[in-house]
Amino acid sequence: MNIATFGGSRFALPTLRGSDYAAAYRAGQGFRQKYPDERTLTLAMWAGGQASASQSYPSADERLAFNDNLQQLRKMLWYRNPTGSVQGQLQRNWYLTQGTPKLVTSTAMAEIAGSMDLTMNGRTSAAFSVDFLLSDPYFYGAQQTAACTGASTTCTALGEGIVGEGYPSAVSAFTVQLSAAATVTNTTCGVAFSFSAAGAVYPVTVDILNFTVTDTAGINQAAGLTHSGSRMWLCLLPGANIIQVSAGTATLKWNDCYL
Repeated sequence: MNIATFGGSRFALPTLRGSDYAAAYRAGQGFRQKYPDERTLTLAMWAGGQASASQSYPSADERLAFNDNLQQLRKMLWYRNPTGSVQGQLQRNWYLTQGTPKLVTSTAMAEIAGSMDLTMNGRTSAAFSVDFLLSDPYFYGAQQTAACTGASTTCTALGEGIVGEGYPSAVSAFTVQLSAAATVTNTTCGVAFSFSAAGAVYPVTVDILNFTVTDTAGINQAAGLTHSGSRMWLCLLPGANIIQVSAGTATLKWNDCYL
């Protein structure tokens, strides 16, 4: 309840990583495709000497309550382990119309990226800003599952980002489980992969974000996969995607990508 920010960077678009290129004797610059870069979300917050998870209201000593509340926030945000900084889950809830109006919950992986300088409003009240760095710029929704067979199965990806473009984490995954050797094609955007390997024990799981292919026996079968149409093995565009499977069933599991 002590977050005072609604707009600002919380709903800002990520900047693009990459640059166009200059060519001699040509006006302007040549276009080069770019990708979303990491981004920083800044939340305006406050702390006071009142109630909190560890303080009852009214507090007997407001100075002590303020110090304890602030220390609790600092300890929570400045989290480390023996190898360095640790990302935490930053959850965002907001109402959207997805078929019907509903509360959409999505989560990003973030770490503290600022100094949290205090602006005091008296001895027992302070305002400050907290910067969160999202190395993967997307917020991810709940896991979606679709069993695809034949020439035309529709997979609808919600959100604004491309599924398959980010990084694997505790809140993001994109896998395809194959019941047989097959070619899986997103005909909406022309991205496809094919898998066939002698001796593979099905089902075989193709992990799009981790770039691994593993059969049920736990054997690495990545040598049996080829792909075309993109640097990604497969992707889902925002909206309806038509998935074609040449044999068996391909079960897609993914998290929708929100900006």
